[in-house]
Amino acid sequence: MVDDFKFITDAALGKLAKWLRLLGYDTIVFPKQAGREMLRLADVERRIVLTRRKDMLERQFSGRLYFVHGIEIAHQLKEVIRKYTLKINNQAMFSRCIKCNEKLISITREEVCNLVPSFVFENSSAYNKCLNCCKIYWSGTHQRNALQYLKQNVFTK
Repeated sequence: MVDDFKFITDAALGKLAKWLRLLGYDTIVFPKQAGREMLRLADVERRIVLTRRKDMLERQFSGRLYFVHGIEIAHQLKEVIRKYTLKINNQAMFSRCIKCNEKLISITREEVCNLVPSFVFENSSAYNKCLNCCKIYWSGTHQRNALQYLKQNVFTK
């Protein structure tokens, strides 16, 4: 289940964090240099640490920490999905803000009237909003392109 996994990444894995959010996984990016403070936060929030820093492997940490070997985002995502046997749930996809990680809420078409481009308003009927950063999401080319990228680069053998 998507809710079973919560991640924290170092800044070097910011793009990976966005893709994990897109898949519906609660993933934060630690804004400072990865180290003891990041591990403390991961421990308190029961998050799996994803890092590109080899020195993090040498630190004492009772939680789960994984060194991501891949350089390219597709390889990183595929690696984490395989490592934790993450389930791809269509209902969970696009349920988190890719900018700030908050869960999105459904809002009515009328609520976005002056907040989205007119073309979008005319052609979309379902909208989601992040209550934290106020970003508005709708089904469109971004979602289609993201799904196509996943299909071609991540979910291939």
